[in-house]
Amino acid sequence: MIFANMSPPRTTATKRLPDIWLKAAMLGSLWASVEIILGSFLHNLHVPLSGTFLAALGLILLINGYKLWPQPGLLWRAALITATMKSVSPSAIIFGPMVGIFMEGLILELMVRLFRGRWPGFIIGGAIAVSWSLFQKIFVLLLTFGPDFVQLYEQLYLMAAKSLQISESVPFDLVRMIFVIDLFFGGLVALFALRTGYQSERLTADQTDHDEAVESSEIFTVSGDQVFSVPLLILNVLLFFSGLLYLDRFTLPVRAGLISLFVLFNIFRYTRSLHRLKRPSLWIQLTAIMTLSGLILGGVGSVDQIRIGLASGMGMALRALFVIFSFSALSIEIRNPLIINWFKQHKRRILFESLSVAFEVLPRMINVVSQKKQRWRHPFRTLNRMLGILEQLRKEHTTATARVILVVGTQGSGKTSRLQTILGSDKLNEFTFQGILTEGVWKAGERDHYHVRDIQTKQSELLCERGGPESSINAGPFNFRRSGLDFGCQALMEIEDVPGSIVIIDEIGHLELRDEGWAGCMETLLLRGRAMIWSVRPALVEAVKSKWALAFETHVVEEENLDDLLEKIRVHLR
Repeated sequence: MIFANMSPPRTTATKRLPDIWLKAAMLGSLWASVEIILGSFLHNLHVPLSGTFLAALGLILLINGYKLWPQPGLLWRAALITATMKSVSPSAIIFGPMVGIFMEGLILELMVRLFRGRWPGFIIGGAIAVSWSLFQKIFVLLLTFGPDFVQLYEQLYLMAAKSLQISESVPFDLVRMIFVIDLFFGGLVALFALRTGYQSERLTADQTDHDEAVESSEIFTVSGDQVFSVPLLILNVLLFFSGLLYLDRFTLPVRAGLISLFVLFNIFRYTRSLHRLKRPSLWIQLTAIMTLSGLILGGVGSVDQIRIGLASGMGMALRALFVIFSFSALSIEIRNPLIINWFKQHKRRILFESLSVAFEVLPRMINVVSQKKQRWRHPFRTLNRMLGILEQLRKEHTTATARVILVVGTQGSGKTSRLQTILGSDKLNEFTFQGILTEGVWKAGERDHYHVRDIQTKQSELLCERGGPESSINAGPFNFRRSGLDFGCQALMEIEDVPGSIVIIDEIGHLELRDEGWAGCMETLLLRGRAMIWSVRPALVEAVKSKWALAFETHVVEEENLDDLLEKIRVHLR
């Protein structure tokens, strides 16, 4: 069989993500699609307790995702990816949902680890995770309206208790009751998720369907004419914290003037802020706060008392406007491409690569979540189908991905010797090495010919020689022998998929760059997503990286020692 002249198609491999981050990206994409479709629907209709309902759905997805891929660290990573995807949604207020999503995953992760993956960890973690929405809501209300809101709540509660003739009741009994209900509900949802959902044997062919994906470009976008400014971001942060600390010290007219200027600036600077003012719900809430404060905090005994109450309500309304527009400005400024690039360049690329995968999968997941209503008449089957699609997409992504370390050195620098050294290293006992080495023979001070050796069988064959009969396959002064090329390619083609195996190809040169040499038989290894080590000369490094867009790491023989290579193998090829 002739391998040397095969011309395979270009591999479509992308950068390799660690397996745990790849799975988190898949699960996070599914969760984000639920937030987009159902979350937008519930919030637009102002459905009561929509946050608790979405938290319960998120809990079901997390638990079943863990049943599919039971790996420590999956839950908090999936939550982080979902929360970050939420940050680029068009909503003006994103910090609350982002914090809620991340905390849900983090709490469940901590409890599952604490109980070593046993069922009590899921039940307790689910109970606390769902009830977190209550504490977050209380914190947001206090942040938005200030401490006067507590007094308003107490007075409203006491009035309601008196009218209902509820004796021996304190204002925070209601909060405790809601907390207990949320705990019970969260634990019940977790138990429900443990007993239902993903079952691998139920996966069928229809779960690998290829439904037309919907476009997500309009869902996650910032206005194209939006101008970003790092100094304004810093200024907004300083204004936000300064406002929370010092605004209450000013008289009400001064506060009203300062906040009005701040709101007007936001409207002109960030056009999306104007949409907030067009929402009737905002003005209804602020009017209700002022009216209730005037009647309850001030009392109806005199005009002065009502005026005091209205002033308190006006203060809360102004504070709410300040907080809302501060968050709106910050939510836009943090999307500054300069900030995103800064994170990318400071060793946080793995999150951005994970997000890239998640956004790639997102349209498919949105399409599945928004299927026809009859699909949701069988929710367990639909959930199982979505998880099955996630596993299929993960396999597709993995099989199209390879991880490669380039061992770079000039001719005679010791590339092959370093590869031979790692084969016998006691520090890499967890790995199995397969592949080929080319061993040169010196004559009169120069390399005269090379043999290719099978690492597994230890057999070898003449690969190329400086003299001898002319060959149709040559590189530089060397004539390549077809028998040697066939031998090396056959050795690569017969490599088995063994857990922890690493394929060595010594070396990648001009032949491979023009789709000769080992290029044809490398395709199968690339499509399998194999971990590999290639040797290459410095002058060809950029050409190799350009031809095969893989997750390359580079080891330069003349500049780095053996321990550096061993560490890269353990980290990059594990």
